[in-house]
Order: sequence, then C-alpha cells, then structure tokens
Amino acid sequence: MNSLLPILYTVGVYSAYIAGFLLLRARSIAFRPPRTIVLLLLLVAIPSTLQFFFPAILALFERDYARFAGGDWWRLVTSLVVQDGGVAGAIANLVGLALIGMIAEQFWSAGQVLVLFFAAGIAGQLAGFAWQPVGAGNSVANFGLAASVALACLARRPPRPVLIAALLALGADIVLLALRDIHGAAALAGAILGLFLSRFWPGHEQLAA
Repeated sequence: MNSLLPILYTVGVYSAYIAGFLLLRARSIAFRPPRTIVLLLLLVAIPSTLQFFFPAILALFERDYARFAGGDWWRLVTSLVVQDGGVAGAIANLVGLALIGMIAEQFWSAGQVLVLFFAAGIAGQLAGFAWQPVGAGNSVANFGLAASVALACLARRPPRPVLIAALLALGADIVLLALRDIHGAAALAGAILGLFLSRFWPGHEQLAA
C-alpha cells in the first residue's frame, strides 16, 4: 500500500496539470502571468526553508491535533507553509505548487486561486485531525487546485487526451479518499468548490465553456 501512494500522489497532481496544459494549447490561449502563485510560492517557501535551520518552526506550525485542541488554533493554516517530508518533500511540494498553480491561474482569478488553495488546504488539515493527527505540507492545497483544474477541464467539452488526463487525476483522488488519505479529502473540497465557483463566480472569459 505504501508503494501505491506516491503513484497516486503523482497522478492526482500531474495528470491535472497535463489536462489543463493540453486544453490551453488546444484552445490556443496565451498564458497569463501567474502572479498569485508566485506570491503563494514565497509564502510557503520562506518558512519551509527556514525550518531546516530553525527546527522549532516546524514544531510550532505543524498540524498537531492535541495542541490544536489545546488552543494552538493557528496550526490549521500554518501547517500549509511548513513541510514534514524533509528537503526532498519540500522541493516536491513546491514544484507541484508551481506547476499546478500556474495552470490553475489560467482557469481561475487571483481571488479564486487563493480561496481554492486555503479552503482545500484547510479541508485536508481537518481530515488530518482524524486520519493523520500530526503532519505538515502544502501538498493538500496542491490537490485542491489540481482537482479544480480537472473539473474545469471536464466542464469545457475537452478533446480526448484532456478528458483522459482529467479523469486519471480525479480517479486517483477518489482512490485516495477511499483510502482515507488527507489528499483525497482536499481534492474533494477543491472539486466541490470548483463546481461552485464555475456556477456562481465565473473565472476567465477566455476559457468559457
């Protein structure tokens, strides 16, 4: 089972990235500067780097249900900007955010990207209180963005390669949710929120269905 999870993590994020990239190219849409994602990358990268020089940062910011219940309310959000997977995990999470975030910002406005990142990330942390009480990382927020992109692609009558990639991403999300993995919970939140935003808070007109 442990060997399956890295595969599901890769498929969940990078298949959504591929789906979004292919759809943008098929529609001949020029990429918008991903300013919001650059800001989010800095927000995550700075404390994630500092934690390796000052380990107390991770202990103070990580998801820890016992300490959260004891009054450390900030952990629900700050656990998104530190990493529990060492240097390799931090690099993987930041690269994932850069790639899927760049695509997400083509579908969603700056405000929508921020809502998706933090809402899905917090949903993943809440699930973590039950399934994995201690941990940290922005990978859950990455999954929320990825699921929103996959759903947005499916809603736009995509060509077959885009359809396959989007379905692969969402399929991985469903399996993770069935395994009670926090990334599946974050992806579910991102998908639901993406559907809501598509209906009540439209994104960029150039990507209208």
